[in-house]
Amino acid sequence: MTTIYANTIYADKILVTRESAHLLKEALKSVIEADDPEGHPESENVVTVDFDGIQGIAPSFLDELVTVFESVLGSKRNGRDCRLIVCNPPTRLSRKFEAIARGHHMLIEATADGSWQLSSTRPPPTR
Repeated sequence: MTTIYANTIYADKILVTRESAHLLKEALKSVIEADDPEGHPESENVVTVDFDGIQGIAPSFLDELVTVFESVLGSKRNGRDCRLIVCNPPTRLSRKFEAIARGHHMLIEATADGSWQLSSTRPPPTR
């Protein structure tokens, strides 16, 4: 599992816009490709983004980050375990962030080390 360090990508230390989440798209794509270059169905899609040095993230930023994560996964998802780990979150886990996860059919929970784990083991519903 590879970690993306947000403080090496962002000059701003408070991330509030949806557009700023798109700056992580190429890094997410690189990590997912590197972790599963052959498209093995048994492998997990797990990406860690470390927010050490970032002072705040807005709910809209997290919502767009999850959207970008899902779009990068695309067909690689195939019902496999998909997890986005937020290390060193600059704020506490709140109901707003929980609502965002639910909106993406994901579960978000704080882990023992304070990280947030967003996970889904089922594909999004078809429309």
